[in-house]
Amino acid sequence: MLKLILSLVIVFCSAVVGLYYSQKLRRRIELLSSFETLFERASIRISYNAGDLCEVFSDNFDGYVFRYSSPFPQQWEDWIMSYDHQLLREELSTLKAFADGLGTSDTQSQQRHIDLYRGLLHEHIKAAENAYQKKGKLYRVLPISLGLVISILII
Repeated sequence: MLKLILSLVIVFCSAVVGLYYSQKLRRRIELLSSFETLFERASIRISYNAGDLCEVFSDNFDGYVFRYSSPFPQQWEDWIMSYDHQLLREELSTLKAFADGLGTSDTQSQQRHIDLYRGLLHEHIKAAENAYQKKGKLYRVLPISLGLVISILII
């Protein structure tokens, strides 16, 4: 009876681990898509002169409020680095580089800048979706299979 309970616990724990890693990939896609939407809204707000960068980007999916007391690029980098455990290094460097040169030129140049980074971000989203398609099933199936093998060896 103890072996049966232990086997069920092992299979359950391995399933949870697999789901965790699969959801981590899914969360990465959702986070990058949220940044893409943020860039789109920022472009629209800049085209209609809806305020400075702190006002434009304070209306974001995370609820992060940019303050006027410190420079925008530093606050942007701090906010982006809060996602260092969810995003890849390339994605983080692209998002950090977004704030460089933003707010230093005319409206059309800023919109082109945002469009450029939206395109780069879209490439990262496609790569994340491909990774999810390839690795998502593996992360769900492999731990359960390993848990079943261990359970069979225990019994």
